[in-house]
Amino acid sequence: MTKPPNTGRGTRNPGRLDPQIFFWQPENGARHAVPGSQADYELGEQGQSLCAQPVRVRAASESEWIAFPTCDKCWQAAKSLHGELKTARPRLL
Repeated sequence: MTKPPNTGRGTRNPGRLDPQIFFWQPENGARHAVPGSQADYELGEQGQSLCAQPVRVRAASESEWIAFPTCDKCWQAAKSLHGELKTARPRLL
């Protein structure tokens, strides 16, 4: 049995991702927002972030969460998806 082509939309829940739900995934030096919940994706699956960056869903290291900044384009897109998010960008203390 062949696996369907990866569309970056989550193989566990293809075509049903709620556009107002997303999760953050460190990739290529930044934390990116990926549509859907992490449970919609298989580990290793490639999704596409809100800024159109390809992102591989995987377990990220603690140092990536700490050192990588939030992608500004993803943050702006996330804020526009959730109008109630009027707070400052999340930061680690």
